[in-house]
Amino acid sequence: MGKNKALKVVLAFSLAAGSGVIGIGQAQANAVTEYKASSNFSTGTQGYQQWSYGQMINGQYTDLTYNSARKQWEGEKGYPWVNGSDMYPADNGDAVRKWVSPGSGTVSISAMARKRTPNGDGAVVTIRKDDTVLWTETLVRAKTYYAENVSSIPVEQGTVIYFILNKKGDSVSDQTLWNPTVTFTAQSPAPTPEPTPEPAPTPVPTPEPTPEPAPEPTPEPAPTPEPTPEPTPEPAPTPVPTPVPTPEPTPEPAPTPVPTPVPTPEPTPEPAPVDINTVSVTSYGAVANDGKDDLSAFNAAAKAAKSQGKTLTIPAGEFLLSSIFTIDGIKVVGAGSAETVLISTNPEKGSIDLKGDRVELRNLKHEYKTTVPRGNGAHEKNSITVRSASNFVIDNIHVSKSSTAGIMMAYGSKNGVISNNTVETTGADGIHMTTESHHITVENNTVMGVGDDGIAVVSYGTSSTPVNNITIRNNKIGNFSKARGISVVGGEDVLIEGNNVADTMMAGIYISAEGSYNTLNVDRIKVNGNTIHHTGIQEPQNHPNVLVYASTGVIDNVEFNNNMITHGAHRGIGVWGDATIKNVTFRQNTLINTNGAATTFKNGIIKLIDNIGF
Repeated sequence: MGKNKALKVVLAFSLAAGSGVIGIGQAQANAVTEYKASSNFSTGTQGYQQWSYGQMINGQYTDLTYNSARKQWEGEKGYPWVNGSDMYPADNGDAVRKWVSPGSGTVSISAMARKRTPNGDGAVVTIRKDDTVLWTETLVRAKTYYAENVSSIPVEQGTVIYFILNKKGDSVSDQTLWNPTVTFTAQSPAPTPEPTPEPAPTPVPTPEPTPEPAPEPTPEPAPTPEPTPEPTPEPAPTPVPTPVPTPEPTPEPAPTPVPTPVPTPEPTPEPAPVDINTVSVTSYGAVANDGKDDLSAFNAAAKAAKSQGKTLTIPAGEFLLSSIFTIDGIKVVGAGSAETVLISTNPEKGSIDLKGDRVELRNLKHEYKTTVPRGNGAHEKNSITVRSASNFVIDNIHVSKSSTAGIMMAYGSKNGVISNNTVETTGADGIHMTTESHHITVENNTVMGVGDDGIAVVSYGTSSTPVNNITIRNNKIGNFSKARGISVVGGEDVLIEGNNVADTMMAGIYISAEGSYNTLNVDRIKVNGNTIHHTGIQEPQNHPNVLVYASTGVIDNVEFNNNMITHGAHRGIGVWGDATIKNVTFRQNTLINTNGAATTFKNGIIKLIDNIGF
């Protein structure tokens, strides 16, 4: 299978920062800071976390203005624009995301770029350091591109890295997902043993420091290796070594200069051995890029990591797994979501399963070599399955292809965080929470082109309690995902906040109790500050952008506050169904509707407060 190559800029450069004090060298570890365009996105401040948002017209960069209603930085007439994950050029100017280096050092840039739709004549993406082009590519269709062959680019304080989106021929359908990460490494210089020239106060042994030269240049003593800063009026009669950390010899006539013991630099503390608390899969026989099955080595390494209480590490490269890989109560960390690639070769049993307490999976890509139809939706065919785990983390994972769901949380999994992941091309939901799972946060993920809902909360009637206390925040969902963007189909105490949902085949936000799936009731759902654009594409369902629907049970206490709901494919907002719908409140939402009915309220106790466009 072809492997996507990530844009990787690795540099080695020094940063002069905080050296020794009073002449004694103090080693400092290289400072590494990661700047993510999405999670660092500012809703009002240019330059926050080194990121700015602008336009390039005739080669001149100017800042854009933040539009709080649309949650994006934009030009005078709405274009170009830049939001947390996407960019859109104007006919007369490029969209630009700008990062400014905080100092001298090294950067590592990882990014993928992809047009949201296959329509239009394409777009051109460019990464530039100041005036030097590092990489450029023409995007066509909805293909994902990774920059290649970029390396060893030094940066100084104030160096600018531009991420530029150009319309190519015209700007029609040029919205582009381009969400780079810049990792900045600042290296402190090795501690220098040389002293500061004149520490204050300097205990000078001569009682009369006079600026005039001494009557005699004191030729008698052997010449010192280097001139003293101030000539003394007469040879120092008393060989008292100064406490100043200086390599000069004492004024003894002895010709051999003996350094004073004070300035001897303390040995540079060796960096804490990063491997002291880690176990690598390569230590148990896994070999990257050899085309052989690594599952046995992975299992042995995981067992050793758990027994020793250590983190399991996976280096860069491709590793093949012939069946389910189980992670039980340990941390598993790759070299990066574009560098470490785990390929499941069995389409029926390829899941990475997480269980136990404090289990974590970070910084790698997981994909299936081949997939099979979704069929019965067996969890063994998921990309990642969380089984009854607690205090778990899944972060910076790229899920690419699975027969069923991308990331599945089930069987009472609790107290988890799903963050900064990219999920695409799944056979079922992108991210799914079910069977009594609770207290989970799903944030800053990108979910695109999945086979069912983007992010789903589903509580079946067979569960004793509904899925509850879920936060779905600041995610990007769409690119013609085959069903809803974000759905709550049975559940309680769910917050859906700050998400961007666009171009899904069915409703962008869907709150429901469904008889056909025997789901539980819905209660206490808040939908705040989201942007829902052009969803409900599929016919004949003709979903609105936002839909509350009940065919069984009861839906109550649902609130929509401060959302931007624009250009539904067939209609704006709907509340209907034959079962019981109680309180549904719409407060300070903006509805821009150009197709079909703006609102269709057929059921429920509807409260409308200070909305626009209803």
